[in-house]
Amino acid sequence: MNQSTYILKFQASLQNRFGSRTTYMGQEVDDIISYAVVTLMGKIAQVKEVYPDPVAYAGMRFLSVAHDFRRRQMAQRGEGARGERKLVSASDEQTWTQLEGIACDAEDDVAERMDNMKLIKEVMQILPIDQQRMFYLRGVHGLTDSEIAKIMGKRRETVNRVLSAARRNVNKTYGPAA
Repeated sequence: MNQSTYILKFQASLQNRFGSRTTYMGQEVDDIISYAVVTLMGKIAQVKEVYPDPVAYAGMRFLSVAHDFRRRQMAQRGEGARGERKLVSASDEQTWTQLEGIACDAEDDVAERMDNMKLIKEVMQILPIDQQRMFYLRGVHGLTDSEIAKIMGKRRETVNRVLSAARRNVNKTYGPAA
């Protein structure tokens, strides 16, 4: 099998594995596949020796290619290959602006927006600072426990426990619907 046929079969196999998804892990599937093909083109001779079947190679690369592409994108944006992000204090003006944006987007009625902002500020005030930061990273940025743990320099289990405690604190004060 010549190199161009191998590459086309590899590309088609990756496309089949992604199925009808347009995004994967926050990245465009087409960009991920293009990245995988370009990477393959740089080392086609070595890959063909180890994996004579392009479908088998696509199966082996399927999960890691999206991670590699994401890390590359993050490194280019200056976030670091592992995605270290800056920690923003829950008391910063920027935090309140973002929380206000969430409250404003949630409701069209001005009175309800004001009530939502008041509730958000009250919730943040009853939480200890570590719970505030983790609550903020989860709620505003939508990060997972693992991502929060990397940012805060803690174990995932610790983050999970602290966020559970934060939810319990909020539920005690405002009830389960808060």
